[in-house]
Amino acid sequence: RNTLEYAVEEAEMKGLKKGKAEEQRQIAANFKKQGVNVETIAQCTGLSVEEIDEL
Repeated sequence: RNTLEYAVEEAEMKGLKKGKAEEQRQIAANFKKQGVNVETIAQCTGLSVEEIDEL
C-alpha cells in the first residue's frame, strides 16, 4: 500500500467517524426533545451528559 492510498483510507475513516458522531448527537437531540432522561440518552448514544446538555 502506498502513501496516497494510506492517506485516502485515513481520510475516509476520519469522515466516517465524524459522520457517526454527528448522527449520535442528532439522535440525542431528538431524545432530549422528547423528554428522555439525559442519563438514559448518554447510555444509549455513548455521549457524555455534558455533551447532551449542550445540545
